[in-house]
Amino acid sequence: MKLKIPTSNYGKKVRQNFLQPLQTAQPLLANNQREQFVLKISMYSALLLAILGIGFGLSFKSAAIVFDGIIALISVGLGLLSVITSRFVYREDDDVFQYGYVRFEPMVNLFKSLILIIVCAYALIGGFDDILSGGYTLQINGAMAYTICAFLLCFVIFIYTRFYAKRLDSELIGVDNVEWKIDCVLYFGALLAFGAILLFDPQQEMAFTRYIDPILLVLLCVFLALSPLKIFFANLKDLMMVAPKELDDKITEVMESLSAEYGFEDYDTHVAKSGRFFMIEVNLLITDANAKISIGEIDIIRNKIEQSLEIPSYKIWLLVSFTANPKWL
Repeated sequence: MKLKIPTSNYGKKVRQNFLQPLQTAQPLLANNQREQFVLKISMYSALLLAILGIGFGLSFKSAAIVFDGIIALISVGLGLLSVITSRFVYREDDDVFQYGYVRFEPMVNLFKSLILIIVCAYALIGGFDDILSGGYTLQINGAMAYTICAFLLCFVIFIYTRFYAKRLDSELIGVDNVEWKIDCVLYFGALLAFGAILLFDPQQEMAFTRYIDPILLVLLCVFLALSPLKIFFANLKDLMMVAPKELDDKITEVMESLSAEYGFEDYDTHVAKSGRFFMIEVNLLITDANAKISIGEIDIIRNKIEQSLEIPSYKIWLLVSFTANPKWL
């Protein structure tokens, strides 16, 4: 894998393509490798959950548990997609993807969040259908054993992915973490339902007992759908190149300060976010008074813009151009 370190300027006509110092590249490479490792652990855990579900389901002849295992198999495929995406995020640009592979991350996150929304919607519809059809009795013994094992596995991986999602600032791991959180809450909700039934009606003779599990499922699905919906719209904005308000306000503040310092007649900015990277374009209109700015001063201005943004340099694609013609703003 080739490691791509985003440069301070890009665009084939005005780009100066230089690598960050080695001391910056090495930690970045290490973080990327750690990200891939965490995503693989998440993927293999989903595979273990799938084997667990299908195995328990066949042993206790429970179609619901077998179906749960099949859903976990889908998670394995989504996990593999995340691992592949992580490998491509920092890859060197080429003749096909001349702006690099940064757009892959929001595309994958959008797709995964959509799958999570569909899973929540499917479970919600199933819960309503079970309520309207009169509820159902539960196979407590086998279901309880499976749910305890599944919950413990999901909880451990949820804590693990949450830790590294924050430490590595990885949206790919963050989406995986949301998936494990949904699984944790659903399994915990099932345990609560089992506990309530064992406590109040172990023989499942009362009418209300048949509704405990589907009602709890409906409530949990409504609550859990909020996280993937948030991820979906955030990544949809990235793909639509919606300007992040905070970044837009920040670059405006920076350019107002530099315009006052250097006497630029006017400027124009464009900002966008793609996954973990930020794309920033600045066009400066120079006047006769500062028309003789040297190359060294131009580089100083670029550095001031980059430093003022307070974003790690490897996360920025920054293009700064100078013109004496307002047409090019």
